[in-house]
Parts: sequence; C-alpha cells; structure tokens
Amino acid sequence: MLIKKYKEMSIELKATLWFTFCLAVQKGVAVITTPVFTRLMSTQQYGQYSIFNSWLQIFSIITTLKLTGAVFNKGMSKYKNDRDAYTSTMQTVTLLITIIITGIYLIFRKYINELTGLPTIIMLAMFLELMVDPAVNFWTLRKRYEYQYKVVVIRTVSYVVLNAIIGIIVVAMSEEKGYARILSSVVVSFCFGLMLFVANLANGKKILKKEYAVFAITFNIPLLLHYFSQYVLDQFDRIMIQKMDSVSAAGKYSVAYSAGALLMIIIQGINSSLVPWQYKKLEEKKFKSLDDVLYQTYLIILGTVMLFSAFAPEVMKVLAGPKYYQAVYVVPPVALGMLFLHMYTSVANIEFYYSLNKFTMYISMVGAALNVVLNYIFIKMFGYVAAAYTTLVCYIIFAFSHYIYVSVNVKKIEKIDKMMDSKRIVILSAISVLYCIGISLVYDNTIARIVIIAAISVIIFIKRETVLGTFKTMKKR
Repeated sequence: MLIKKYKEMSIELKATLWFTFCLAVQKGVAVITTPVFTRLMSTQQYGQYSIFNSWLQIFSIITTLKLTGAVFNKGMSKYKNDRDAYTSTMQTVTLLITIIITGIYLIFRKYINELTGLPTIIMLAMFLELMVDPAVNFWTLRKRYEYQYKVVVIRTVSYVVLNAIIGIIVVAMSEEKGYARILSSVVVSFCFGLMLFVANLANGKKILKKEYAVFAITFNIPLLLHYFSQYVLDQFDRIMIQKMDSVSAAGKYSVAYSAGALLMIIIQGINSSLVPWQYKKLEEKKFKSLDDVLYQTYLIILGTVMLFSAFAPEVMKVLAGPKYYQAVYVVPPVALGMLFLHMYTSVANIEFYYSLNKFTMYISMVGAALNVVLNYIFIKMFGYVAAAYTTLVCYIIFAFSHYIYVSVNVKKIEKIDKMMDSKRIVILSAISVLYCIGISLVYDNTIARIVIIAAISVIIFIKRETVLGTFKTMKKR
C-alpha cells in the first residue's frame, strides 16, 4: 500500500520527502555521535571544535559572498539554458575570493590567530575547506532545483556517516582531540568537495563568464549585512563566550545549545506544511482562519518546548555526561527561542507573499547589534548562561518587530480592521517566558518536575484532537 502511494507521488513530492530524509539523517547522526564526542573530549577540546565552526561560518560569508544562497536559485531560473556555465562561474568566483582572503591571512596571520584563538595549521585547514566547500553547496542546490534527489541522498548519507566514523576513530587515537576532530572533518569535507569541484568545472566547460559573475555579486552584496546579522544572532555568542569566559565554557554552551536546538527538526517539519497552506489562505483572503491556525502552531510548539525543557537534565546527561551538565540551564531559553524563531518564520512568509521583505535587513541588523551589546554586558555579570537569555530576548524582539510590521502593512494593503489577534500572542509569550525561568529553578527537584511533566502530558492528551486537526487543516491546499 505504502509502496503504491509512493510510486503515485509527483517528482516534487518525492524530492521533498527525500530532502527531508537527508536533513533527518544529518540531525540524527549529530545527535547519536554527540554523546561519543563529549565523552572522548574535554570541555575545552569540544570548545575548540565549536569555536572553529563559528569562525568557519564567519569566513564562509566573506569568501562566498553567500553566492550559495538564494541568488544561486535565482540564476538557475534566469540562466536556465546555461546552468552549467553559471554553476562553474559561481564556483570560480568563490575560489578566487578564498585565495585572496587566504593571502591576506598569511600576511596578517599573527593578529588573526590571536583574534580567533586558533593556530596557523587549523586556520589553513579552514581555508582549504572553504576553497572546495562551495562546490558541494552549488551541486546540491542545483540537484534540489532540478529534483534529482537520489544522488543527493547518496552523497549526504555517505558524507555524514564517513565524517562521523572517521572523526570518532581519529579523536579516540589522538591526544589533541579538539584539533583532531577539526582536521578529520576538514579532510572528509575536502575529499567530497574536490570531487564535486572537478565535476562542476568539467560540466560547465566555461570557467568564468563575466555576465553571470557581475549579476550574482551585485545581487548579493546589498544582502551581506543581513547574512552577517543572522550569523551574529545564531552563532556569535560562542565567540564572545570564548573571549569573555573560556574555551571550556564555549564548549559547554555549544553542547547545551545543540540540545535545545533539536526542536528545529519539529519546527522545520511544521513550516514545510505551513508555507503552501499560508499562501493559499492569503490568496483567498481568509485572514481569520490563517490567524487561528498560526496560533495553534504556536501552542503546539510551546507545549513541545515545555515538555522538552522539563526533561533537559536527562537530555544533558545522555548527550553530554557530567562534565557538561552545568550547562543544563542553557537549554530552556534556547528551546524557547525556537518558538519565537517559528513565529518570525510564519510571519516572514506573509512578508514574502506581499513583497514586504525589505524590512528584514534592518531588523536583522538591529537584532544582531543588540545581541552583541547584551552579551557584552551580561556574560560579564552572569557567565555563559546569560548568552542564551540575551539570544532569546533578541528572538522575541525579532519576532514581534516583524509581527507588528506585517500587521500594520497588510491592514493597509487589504483594507481590513485587523490582520492578527495580537492580545493572545502577547499572553502566550508572557506565559512561555515565565515557564522558561520557572522550570530552570526546579531542575534539582525531581518531584516538582515529574508533576510538571505529568500536567503538560495530560493537557497535550486532552487537546490531541485539536493538534491533529491543525495538521489536517494545513494539509488541505
């Protein structure tokens, strides 16, 4: 029966299914291997690996100009008859920029090493990965665009599994386990990237086409501040913790943050069903129905956040062990941040529908700047746990800024009295923040947590029909 239904699916639906599977494999392997790495590595060594990844993301924005983002899909449409040359051109541009940045690094390596806290060999390994990694992104994006999901699945599963296995073996055999984990990951990434780098060039035949390069660069440069701002909000707290506290603290924070962010799997699943349904309701101008279902998804995610946060001590014990347990207090604000991230995403879908997305860059910049300032003040006062709360505050501001912006503008466009019911959103947000603070205070009281878990479970059971009804509604196109 299932096989027959699968065969009857459209190519688009099959591709969506398998790309979701790829994401699940990546997240799943990361979850499975985290307890292994956290037990093999000290908090400082895990911190080195975490800091490396944070700096890798910073330099990737510089060396790629984020040409691996939306502009690539734009080019796939704009130059649909010459996609091979467009792909190889994007690859050449990112390679040339990376070579230039590597040269600048070599001249100023002493100062850059002091800034990053990473030695020369690790920095050179980073630039080596950056030279070929865009090839993987371009290749994957193109296959996704053309719904060629089979090769993407094979490549993704092979890379994720090999990276994990080789990483565990190398870390177990090494004394400098943090750097061993970094170098093992770079070697695997480089091997996979080099193969696709050569394949992209061979298919493209033309290494560089000026028209394509100029189009992509001029399209993306105005968006770089937005990309940097997003990065600051998502990742920069680890670097600030390293500088203001210690590498060990950054390692603890990173593990706890990863635990809280596991809820992204659920959120991405909801969003994938929500987007087409939202667009349909906006076309039909059924704003009340749209508002009600959005609110229901907020309640569903809040219930999941509450339950997950109540189990945070057990999650941390399984994922990380006693060395990292102190960071358990990072989990509730990070998990709750996922709720407000979903709020922003659901509202942003409305922005995109009405082409109101110019506001995104400005609020991203304000949110990023505020995050840095708050981190600077409160990490000094309260330690690395404060970074999770400052990020939560910024996500709340981020979500409500977009919420207000959309409400005001859509009311003008559609000539309606009210786009969304803001009162209940404010109440829900206040309850969620109070719960986030309260649950942290009872982590040492097992009985209190059991009562809370039981109460939440009973409410979810009673409301199960409402939950199922929400998902059924979103499936109706």
